[in-house]
Amino acid sequence: MEEGIEKDEIGRKFIYSDSGVKVFVDFKDNLIVDPDDPIIASQAINWRYSKGIVKGLSYLGSKNSEDAMTWNIFKTLEKSDPEKWFSQIFPQIILDKDEQFIDPMLRFWDKYFPPPLRSFPEGETHVDLTIETSNKLIFIEVKYKADISKKTKHDPNRDQIIRNIDVGSWAAKKRAKEFYFILLTLKANTYSIDKLHYYNSNPSNIIEEIGSYRRDIKDYVALCENIHVIYWNQILTSLQNIKLAKKTELNYTNLIDYLNNKLF
Repeated sequence: MEEGIEKDEIGRKFIYSDSGVKVFVDFKDNLIVDPDDPIIASQAINWRYSKGIVKGLSYLGSKNSEDAMTWNIFKTLEKSDPEKWFSQIFPQIILDKDEQFIDPMLRFWDKYFPPPLRSFPEGETHVDLTIETSNKLIFIEVKYKADISKKTKHDPNRDQIIRNIDVGSWAAKKRAKEFYFILLTLKANTYSIDKLHYYNSNPSNIIEEIGSYRRDIKDYVALCENIHVIYWNQILTSLQNIKLAKKTELNYTNLIDYLNNKLF
């Protein structure tokens, strides 16, 4: 592993992958919050490069790691009162007047099973971030430098967005909660954005994909209305506005600097 190792200006060891992406030898060097948390440690162990000069290193060490971005942004936000940031970050999701959101459940990389009547075999769906309130189940799929997956292992026609919508709406049904799906991405990822708009613009497009076995979905129009895209630059602007308004006791300077570095 000593082959190809370099050090940056503050002494962090890294290797350039075969595709030219910087990968930190210690994944913790790619994190700005809670690097010793057991959740992030487990993710680092489970997802490693299997080939090339970076074989054995954690994907979390990559400068392009969506998992690292998910953790850095939302683990930081989790430390602040959600009433100070939730509506700024997710303006499309309106919390009910009496909804309890004092202590929301933010879960990273939770696993969910497909609906039991689905005929194609399918493994667990690992959701980048799940936010659950007393009334809502929110799946957030995070993308950075890459588009969504266009197919699953066993089904070449099942892309990552419809899989999340299918699995998430089923999980919400079992919990008697309203389901939301959020794609968080760069504007450059046009395939992902176009695919999301394909689904949320016309209920019949979702019905064509999952309607044959999802008899439990009674209102596809409402489902479409809960499917949204949010861009990374919007997250940055929201954080800047929160900081300017001094709406939270948490200092977001490091987080804003981090995102500025990732986006510009």
